[in-house]
Amino acid sequence: MLGARIAAMRREKGLSQAQLAQRLRISPSAVGMYEQGRREPSVELLVALAEEFQVSTDFLLTGKPAAQDSVDIERLLKQRLESMQEKLSHRADPFSPQELAVLLAAVLMQP
Repeated sequence: MLGARIAAMRREKGLSQAQLAQRLRISPSAVGMYEQGRREPSVELLVALAEEFQVSTDFLLTGKPAAQDSVDIERLLKQRLESMQEKLSHRADPFSPQELAVLLAAVLMQP
């Protein structure tokens, strides 16, 4: 499954095996072997892959986000909701379901 995740994330980034290999300073055939499951990357290479794809090593290995990732997401959502609540506290009438959906989408899309 690790190989399939590497291949999927590489394709998602629009990279060829050769381009990924160049970024990681390994051979294109090594990338192919990792993707086919014929070879396992070293710990150092797992870290480099996680950095390249901007995911945790937990995600690379298991397909599930790290527990800390969930905590970080929850903290970020809480901060954004508190910020929006402050900005909207002056509103007199309640929001409709459609307005709430738009607001939540906007909150999730903020950098």
